[in-house]
Amino acid sequence: MFSREAQWVLRGTSLAPTPGPARLRREKRRRFRLVVNLTDQTIDETTSWVLAKGLNFAPAPRTIPYSDIIGSIEQAVRKLPGDSAEEVRNEISLVLKRAVPPKPNVTREERAALYALRRNADITILPADKGNATVLMKTEDYHQKIREMLSDEAYRRLLRDPTDTITRKTPALMMISGLPIETIRHKEGTPLHPIVSAIRSPTYNLAKHLTGILAPFVGPCENHVKNSAEFLKTLEGIQLETIDIMVSFDVVFLFTRVLLADTLLLLERRFDSRTVKRFHLVLTSTNFLYDGKFYEQTDGVAMESPLSPVIASFFMEDFEEKALNSAPMGPKCFFRYVDGTFIIWPHGLNTLNAFLEHMNNQHPNIRFAMEIVKNHRLPFLDILIHRKRDGRLGHSVYRKPTHTDPYLNGNSHHHPAQRDAVLSSLIHRAKARADKESLPAEIKHLKKTLLQNGYGERQNPPGPQKGRRGRQKTKGGDGRETARHSLPTICLHRLWKNIQNTKKIQHRHYSRTTGQNKGPAGQREVPDWPQDSQGLPNSV
Repeated sequence: MFSREAQWVLRGTSLAPTPGPARLRREKRRRFRLVVNLTDQTIDETTSWVLAKGLNFAPAPRTIPYSDIIGSIEQAVRKLPGDSAEEVRNEISLVLKRAVPPKPNVTREERAALYALRRNADITILPADKGNATVLMKTEDYHQKIREMLSDEAYRRLLRDPTDTITRKTPALMMISGLPIETIRHKEGTPLHPIVSAIRSPTYNLAKHLTGILAPFVGPCENHVKNSAEFLKTLEGIQLETIDIMVSFDVVFLFTRVLLADTLLLLERRFDSRTVKRFHLVLTSTNFLYDGKFYEQTDGVAMESPLSPVIASFFMEDFEEKALNSAPMGPKCFFRYVDGTFIIWPHGLNTLNAFLEHMNNQHPNIRFAMEIVKNHRLPFLDILIHRKRDGRLGHSVYRKPTHTDPYLNGNSHHHPAQRDAVLSSLIHRAKARADKESLPAEIKHLKKTLLQNGYGERQNPPGPQKGRRGRQKTKGGDGRETARHSLPTICLHRLWKNIQNTKKIQHRHYSRTTGQNKGPAGQREVPDWPQDSQGLPNSV
């Protein structure tokens, strides 16, 4: 069972609607949008069906992963006393012996199609930058586009792996900082976006530390937008005049166009030389490996670094201050979130292009793309803003034209809590982004979308009990935390009741060690699923 709000949205839906020619045609059109085939190979219906489920779809395992479960359990019980840990191991062994594999959620033909795709070296499968579609490209074309992107002056070929050099430089700067040391959317031509992950890189922890240092200096200006919720509050106080025009300016490829030399000069005005040196190390250490060769990003910031969004905002605040102060005519409202800007222009359409040209002439690397209001509507962030007759601004949820409404499939082999989270997040966004006039249409759209993604009014098994995530803290007599552990999630539907038994085992043993016993027999009571007044299970 899902949450009460999710059950209300899904009311009246069915996981197995009566098939018909019209519905089959709609499904075929939807799969055409979900799966974009850019190769010269024809994919059959079975392959199209399984790819349309999304790249995050998890097929149910044919056998129970005993070694993974036991390894995770060992991490959870290793801090228990010896006798208690051994008892937990014995009881969990009994649980696993009685367990049976889950029912398959893909057909034999679909599984064979997945194996065939994996063996086909001529096809590369990628997620679309926007819209969550699945893109099939020729592997040769994929590598050709990568080589074209690396030929840009923003990247430089390295003769050897720079990781050791960066690793030697980073610890000294981290010790000074007091840190612990640890070893497109589908467009014409199918352009690729360079995504360089910084996780587990030598400078990752230092980048997180510097983000915390720089963050207080970003956002104090009146033009800064913190998030969509704050922007919606701002819209409530805006009243448009007849001549006012809504328009948005978007910076083209901001992260790769931020000039590091200018950014470091701005940082020198705010911080001492040692701190600027740390910034310099992180910003100039974007290296990656492709096709057995090492490359370095010579300018701009990496799109996946925790420091990049803050640096980009820091740079843009200085840019917009100079640009607006020197503009012959200024906007009535100017609100920016990283690379996107919402503007209300009160000087007529004839002068708007001159303002765009003025903004594009302020810096050689910064170029704006302009979008003017159409049919009294303009998108900004994930909000579709529309002008009302009285001049006030309404709002609803915005989805790009390329958005295909794919979410985690309801039949995917994920923990029920993850599927419930999909519904909860979508419903929360609908209520937060849509005003009263737009909410009914958004709920109707959600109902249709969730049905297409395999969700229905009746969905089993139920999600986990609220508040019991399997994460516990062990505290000593002085109240300080002495251990932290997690009970691993076993995503096997038929193991659900056995998992509850495992949780009881762990709760009992940790209750003994923490001295927080609540039950009459010295054990903490673990209640069953919550029930309503009629004895039916409540939602999470």
